[in-house]
Amino acid sequence: MNINAPFIFLLLLSLIISCDSPNDGIGIGKGDPAMGEAEKLQVVSIDMDVSRKAKLSEYFSEINYTLLDYSDDEPIVNAYNMDFAQDKIYVESRETAKVFVFDKNGKVLNILGKNGDGPGEFRLIDDISVSGDTVRVRVGHANKYVLLNHQGDLLGEEKLDYRGVLYEDPKFSLYHIQDGVSEERWTYLRKDKIKNNAVGYLPIRKGFERFYAFGELNGFIIDPINGEIFFAEHYDYLVQNFDKEGFLKKTIRFDFGKNNWDLKSRLELARSGQERQDYLSENQVVQSIGDFFPFQDVFFMSFRMKMKNYWVFMDKSFENLNVINDWENDLDLMKLDYWTWTKTEDEIIYQKSSRGFFNDYKAAFNGKSVVMRPGDVHHFFEENREKLQEEKIVLISLKLK
Repeated sequence: MNINAPFIFLLLLSLIISCDSPNDGIGIGKGDPAMGEAEKLQVVSIDMDVSRKAKLSEYFSEINYTLLDYSDDEPIVNAYNMDFAQDKIYVESRETAKVFVFDKNGKVLNILGKNGDGPGEFRLIDDISVSGDTVRVRVGHANKYVLLNHQGDLLGEEKLDYRGVLYEDPKFSLYHIQDGVSEERWTYLRKDKIKNNAVGYLPIRKGFERFYAFGELNGFIIDPINGEIFFAEHYDYLVQNFDKEGFLKKTIRFDFGKNNWDLKSRLELARSGQERQDYLSENQVVQSIGDFFPFQDVFFMSFRMKMKNYWVFMDKSFENLNVINDWENDLDLMKLDYWTWTKTEDEIIYQKSSRGFFNDYKAAFNGKSVVMRPGDVHHFFEENREKLQEEKIVLISLKLK
C-alpha cells in the first residue's frame, strides 16, 4: 500500500500532539468500519418473515419477581439506570436524582444523594456504577464523578475528562460522545490511564449531527465470558465491538432488509417529534436497536417495529438467528408485555408498575384454582397483595438456561 508524504506528516504530527498533550491529546483512530472497511464490518441479516412465536421455556429456566418496596414519602420517580453488586440492587431515581439501595428481596437499605451544587452534591445523574463498597455517580452537567459508600458518606470526587457515556477499567476509560470530540469529531474515545493519552474512533457520519444526544440506559456492556465490550447505537442499526483492552475490534451492522428504515427518511425525521412517530406507526420499518446483551453462549437483541416488540437470539458468531415476535409464557402463565430494562450475568430484567402487575395477575388467574409454592408467582402475589396496589415497581427476572 502506498502512503504519500503529506499523510505520513499528518500521522506523525497527530502522534506528537497526542504525546505532548496528555490530558486531552487524541491520537490517530482506526478508521470508520461503518464507512466501508470491510475487514472491520460484519453485516448480520435479520429476516422478519421467519419470525415466530416461542415458548419461554425454550430459552429460560425460571421467572423470579422482586417488589421494590420504597415509601410514598421517598419514592422512585422514573427508575432508570440499575446495577447489581454483592446481593444488592442499585436503582437511579432519575427525576429526584437519588440512588436507592435495596437488598436482594427489594427492601430499602439506604437512599444516596444530596441535592445541590456543592462537594458531594448533585441535581442530575447521568449514570451509576458500583465497584466493591464504592458507588460511582456520574454527574455530567457538573463535569464530575461523586464517589459514595453504601451509607451515603462522601468518599471523594473525580473530574470527568469528557462528557459522554463512559466505561471505566483500571487501565483505560472508554467514552461514547455522540456529538464527537476534536476536529475529527471522533464519537468513541479510549483514554489510556497509564500513558495518559487517547485514541479516537469513528467520526460522525454526515447527517447524524441532527440526532439528539440520547440518554443511554445500558451504555457499554461487557461480555461475561471474554471481557469484550459492546455498545449499541440506538439511533442506527450498529453495535460497536471493542476488545477487552478497549480497542475497537469491529462494527456489527444489522440489516433488516425490506424492513430497514432508509437513512434519508431517518435523518429528515430525526427531530420532527410527532411526524416521526406517525411515520413509525404507519410503516413496517425497524425503529432502532433497543438492547444488545452478551451472555455466556448467546447474544440477545431487542427492537421495535410498528409499536410491537421483537427479540432475537443468536450464537456468538452471529449465526443461527432466532427471531421471536411473541411469547407463550409456559413457565407461570403471566402476561408478557414487558420491555427489557437491563441484565445480570444470566438474567434479562424487566420492570413493571406494581399496579400493572396486580391487574395482570388478576386477569390471568381470577376464578382459577392455583397451587402455591414458595417463590412462585402465586406466593409472590399473596405475600405482596396490598403493596402491589400502591405505586411501586416489580422486577421480572428471566433466567437463561
